[in-house]
Parts: sequence; structure tokens; C-alpha cells
Amino acid sequence: MDKYFKLTERGSTIATEFRAGTATFMTLCYILAVNSRLLSDSGGPCECSPELAEDFACRFYDPVYEECVENFRRQLVTVTALSAFLACFMMGAFANLPFALAPGMGLNAYFTYDVVGFRGTGGVPWRTAMAAVFIEGIIFLILAVTGFRVKFAQAIPQSIKLATTGGIGFFLAQIGRASCRERV
Repeated sequence: MDKYFKLTERGSTIATEFRAGTATFMTLCYILAVNSRLLSDSGGPCECSPELAEDFACRFYDPVYEECVENFRRQLVTVTALSAFLACFMMGAFANLPFALAPGMGLNAYFTYDVVGFRGTGGVPWRTAMAAVFIEGIIFLILAVTGFRVKFAQAIPQSIKLATTGGIGFFLAQIGRASCRERV
């Protein structure tokens, strides 16, 4: 293991890496609960009962809709765990880098609350937004494979990169504040 991951060469040990991996895992565990709750707030593919489908407000009182959203949330827990596992495994096994990868909360919050809207109250239907995300993924894959992704990243000034990080933090704080107000 030391030979493949070059631990000694990097000044580390198996024990250190195990402790670091455990701490990282514990730090990222919140993603399972938060990501699934956040994305299920969009309502996902859920629709109201046929007899209530004409009433848009049914998304807030229809038991069939509520059950669908809860099932969707449970599916998202599984998908989040599997995607994070796969990404982390590939990063360690193939790139030989000690980076943990998990879904990005800022983009998911933007998708849920600004694009699709809470329970589908936004301007873009969930299925349309998911199609756009799929196409975006294909474009990012092409940019990464061709090497243009690096050129785009290098073209962004450092001040913009730092400001974006802070902006995402403020956006997540705003969502947390709104969420707390909603529950009180």
C-alpha cells in the first residue's frame, strides 16, 4: 500500500492517513442528510393525486405528494452516498490524491430554491432543469477531456475565485437563516 500511494515519500503513514480519512468521513457525513433534504425541497418528480392535480397548492397538503417527496428524499440519501463513494474511490485509486469529493451544496441550493423553486414554485419545471444539468455535465466532461477546463480556470482572476467562495458561503448562510425562520 505504501508503494502504490507513496505514503513514505509524501511524509505520511498508514495510521495518519486512516485518522485523516476518518475525520474527513465524519466531516462529510452531514452531506447525506442536508443534500437529500435540500434537493427534495424541490419536489423532484412528484405530482399530486389526479383528483387534486389542477390545484397547484396541492403540493402543500396532498398526502400522496408528501409521501412521494419523502420517498424521493430517501432515494437521494442513497444516491448521494453512492456518488460520493464512487468519486472518492476514483480520486484515491486512479488520481492517487487524498481528496474527498461530495455533491456541491451551493449549486444544489441554487437548483432547488432559485431554478426549480420550493416544491416546484420556480420558473423551470424539475424535469427540464434535470435535462439542463445532464447537458451541462456532458459539456463539462468534454471541456475536461479536451483540456479547455484548465484554460478557462486559469483565465479567471484570483480575486473572482476568492469572492465566489465567499459568495457561496453567504448564500448558504442565507438559506440556513431562512430555514430557521421557517421552522420558528
